[in-house]
Amino acid sequence: MTDEEQLETLRTHRGSAVSKALEGFMTTVLLATILSMAGAFVLAAQQRDPQAGKSPFVGSWSADLSQSRLDPKLPIKGADITISVTGNVITLASSVVMPSGETIQERETLRADGTETAATNPQTTGVVHVANWVGSHVLALISKKGNQNIALITYEVSADGQTLTVRTSGLIEQVVIFKRREL
Repeated sequence: MTDEEQLETLRTHRGSAVSKALEGFMTTVLLATILSMAGAFVLAAQQRDPQAGKSPFVGSWSADLSQSRLDPKLPIKGADITISVTGNVITLASSVVMPSGETIQERETLRADGTETAATNPQTTGVVHVANWVGSHVLALISKKGNQNIALITYEVSADGQTLTVRTSGLIEQVVIFKRREL
């Protein structure tokens, strides 16, 4: 093989090697671009909907009064709450047994995005709620009537998802411990 032929063979092989290296590099860049775009879409979805996965709040809960600290102004014999979450919309359906044995059932729907939501319960006419997520396991709620804050309520689900602690301060000061009910 002449020098000319050897040089041409070397150029062909080197060109082929460079071409293969570029092809591998371009594949890597394309894959990295696709993955980063997917990550951006997931991040954007999470920012729009911080409760995108199943919320730890969702489910039915029963009060464990032996572990709770109730306000003497509002004694109760029992309480159950069912919570549903769709994005930033939370529905709280509660059933409270009073000392007389009377059961009071309430249902409230609110938004956890910092906007004021008018109370939907007829017994709380004129009350508005302002709620926000504080991470995935805490919901903070301020209830107010006019310019007066009447309650600050935090709902906190334990790390294991089995205990809901509801702390209320304002007109009523209490801590109610709820245990998850299995359906």
